[in-house]
Amino acid sequence: MDRYAAKGDPPLEIACSLTLQEPFTLERALVERLVRRGINAKEAFTIRDASGDYFRASLKELHNEQGVALPYERMKRSPESTVEITLACAVLARQRMLFVMQKATELGVTHIAPLITDHSVPPEGLEHEKAASWPGQLLRAARQCRRGSIPHLHPPVSLDTFLTSSTVTSADLCVVLDDRSHPTLAPKCPTRRIVLFVGPEGGFSDAERLKLEGKAQQWVLGGRVLRAETAVLVGLSAVQMTWGDFAGEASGIRLG
Repeated sequence: MDRYAAKGDPPLEIACSLTLQEPFTLERALVERLVRRGINAKEAFTIRDASGDYFRASLKELHNEQGVALPYERMKRSPESTVEITLACAVLARQRMLFVMQKATELGVTHIAPLITDHSVPPEGLEHEKAASWPGQLLRAARQCRRGSIPHLHPPVSLDTFLTSSTVTSADLCVVLDDRSHPTLAPKCPTRRIVLFVGPEGGFSDAERLKLEGKAQQWVLGGRVLRAETAVLVGLSAVQMTWGDFAGEASGIRLG
């Protein structure tokens, strides 16, 4: 299962203040991280300077030990989510996890935990679902949406295993999308670490719903039954609208 996982990477950061159109030097550690991200000379990346501002920079030179980049745009807003979101999604069939990886990255998740559940794709089906391509989806999506960080992709595990993990036990809030319970209001308390559970096609089984009770708050979003991949988009957007960086910023969402 570990071959389907990929370590995340925090925002690229440099310990000096950047000035537009003034080149700066990248030390070896940053160069290595850019190489791991597939950034080549002439390509752009996002970096945070000592003042906490984010910049778009063009990689001008790249060597084994050092690189040179040119900041050309100061970003008006941080591209990083204000909350730490873990998406715990059952492994979906018909290669829809490629879509999930891409869109979850764009929506600011920090961790993605694929779950093996009663109604999900079984472990022996992961190769057919192109699970080895999931990490590449994260890299491409992060570049497209100009994130400075890369989400951490956990290896696929059973729901039982994940429920006992530190990701769940240390979370401030766990919610599970559920269309079979009575609607309740989402808690408005300050929340930093959130786990969002999304089930497979057909939802979590009755036995799994019992296991989730007491671990995650049931969350009903509307009166329609959503496809699993649609539920991922809706759930993550709702998390960002309620606790994250979409709150009060709906008019500032950029399309394209």
